[in-house]
Amino acid sequence: MRGEAQARHNLGLAEERAGNVGRAVKHFMIALRDGKSDSLKEIKKYYSHGHATKEVYTQALRLYQEYLGEIKSQQRDEAAAAHDECKYYETG
Repeated sequence: MRGEAQARHNLGLAEERAGNVGRAVKHFMIALRDGKSDSLKEIKKYYSHGHATKEVYTQALRLYQEYLGEIKSQQRDEAAAAHDECKYYETG
């Protein structure tokens, strides 16, 4: 049902090229639930160009924050403190 995050992101890009912004946003939101940060960038772009509402962008930010909360752990925090390049979690 939900699909893999990269696949959903790619579907969003395909819908964007086809001119289906609403469907693209839906795919990006699903990808965000699984931590695809590039999807957040796409939704931010839509918001800044007036193609997405503030509510959609706010919901996208919440979904991504929820994902980060789910993957947060003591061990990751210690690794991030030890290595500057690991300072922020990045899922690509």
